[in-house]
Amino acid sequence: MAQLYHNFEVDFKTYARLGQNNCFPDYDSCPECHSKDRLSRHGFYWRYGVTGIITQRVPICRYRCRNCKKTFSVLPSFFIPYFQHTLETVMDMIHEKLVNNKKKSYRQLVDFYVKRFFSQLSWVHMCLADWGNIIDFQEVHQQKTKAIKYMTMIRDFGESTFLRRSKGHLSSYFMAPPPS
Repeated sequence: MAQLYHNFEVDFKTYARLGQNNCFPDYDSCPECHSKDRLSRHGFYWRYGVTGIITQRVPICRYRCRNCKKTFSVLPSFFIPYFQHTLETVMDMIHEKLVNNKKKSYRQLVDFYVKRFFSQLSWVHMCLADWGNIIDFQEVHQQKTKAIKYMTMIRDFGESTFLRRSKGHLSSYFMAPPPS
C-alpha cells in the first residue's frame, strides 16, 4: 500500500481526538496510474502514535483507485512512515542528544534515532540543495556539527513540510533505513 502525506493542520492530540471525524482529503486523480477518476474511500486501519509518554491509537484513512485497484493510505504529516513516535518527538529526541547531550531512560531508542539520522545526512543535504538551499560544509568535517546544522534547517523549514516535500526524493523517505 502506497502512502500519501497530508497536512491535516491539527496537532497529534487533536487528530487523535477527532479520529474518523477528521477532515480527510478528496483525491481527483490516482497518483499511480493518473486516472482522472476520483479515489474512493476504502476504510481505515489503526496505528499507534507515541509522543513522549502518551501512546494513542489513531485511524489512518485508506483510498482505492477504481481504475488500477491500487490502495493508498493518507498519513498525517506528523508521522514518519513505519515509526510509532511522531516526527516532532523523534526530532526532539535527536536534538536533545546532539545539542544538550542529555541521556534519557530510553537511551537505546534515542541512539537508534541519532544513528539513523546520521545515515540520512547525505540524503537530507541533497533534498535541501535541490530545493535551492545553499549549503557549504567544506570547512565542517564533524558529522555531529553537520547533523545539528541540518536539524536546525529542517526545523526552520518546518518539520512536517520537510517530511511531505521530501517524500520520494532519491527513492526514499526521511529516516528510512540506509540502503544495503
